[in-house]
Amino acid sequence: MATIPKLAAVAALLVLASACGSGPGAASDDGDPRTLRIAHNSNAAALPVQVAMAEGIFAKHDLKVEFTKVENIGTLPGTLGRSFDIALSVPTTVIAAAQQGIPVTQVSGATIDVQDNPTGFVIGSKKSGVTDIKQLAGKTLGVLTETGTTHIATKAWLKQEGVDPASVKIVQVDGPAQADQLAAGRVDAVETVMPFATGILADPNAVNLGDPYLELAPELSAILWIAKQDFAARNADVLKDFRASLDEAEEFITGNDEKARAVLKDYTGLPDAAIKAAKLPTYTTEIRPQDMTVWLAAMREADGFTGDVDLDALVTSAD
Repeated sequence: MATIPKLAAVAALLVLASACGSGPGAASDDGDPRTLRIAHNSNAAALPVQVAMAEGIFAKHDLKVEFTKVENIGTLPGTLGRSFDIALSVPTTVIAAAQQGIPVTQVSGATIDVQDNPTGFVIGSKKSGVTDIKQLAGKTLGVLTETGTTHIATKAWLKQEGVDPASVKIVQVDGPAQADQLAAGRVDAVETVMPFATGILADPNAVNLGDPYLELAPELSAILWIAKQDFAARNADVLKDFRASLDEAEEFITGNDEKARAVLKDYTGLPDAAIKAAKLPTYTTEIRPQDMTVWLAAMREADGFTGDVDLDALVTSAD
């Protein structure tokens, strides 16, 4: 199971990475202030960034984007200011990194989970006998990462249902492999997100146990865009244009579903059937300080997190 020492170890590695020097970063004193180096993984939450690149929306807002795919986004906070300027991240990683002295802050929302459009999933299997969250005790759960929001929320949910998280065997399974691993019985259930959930739920033996995020709050953001605090302070106008670009891309996605899904397929590599069936998340650039409070409470409940973190510093004003 993920523990706070593991979270701290990850964050400590990020501190070392952060201390190794700094690159010429976009908007640095001696660089192009309109170039942004962005990193994210195959998550559908990043679709607006990809659409904004593909459709020339960033260029319209006088932004040049250099993109790098990094599947393990837990490593990204320590690269900010060196390799990247903006990265996709999750609140649990941001909080853990802040405890270890990595000065990151949220600069935009990405998606928000709501009751009629969840993006987080715990999926069991009739064959494995896991058709309810309470049946995970003694079973094997495949997770995207042990330090991410989905896993923290699932552990908090297990505790609420009277299940000791330590009774569940945890193995890491990359999103594209989760459907096959569950179908083959190598794991009894998986934690996942869109678009991977679509392919998993296509198996008639798969059972959606629920959205762990919505067990924490009626609506909740579980993924966001971050930058270093000093970068955000120096480049408020650039970040404003970044959010405006994402807002415009979200409008494009709503009105151009086929083109948007073609972009999703291009950067995720998922098969046509999964792309066609995927329910896209609810996108937002809203910066929601209240969600950080929810996630800190979940980390304390799920893992006994005791770090003293200034949550106000982890949120950049959108004004």
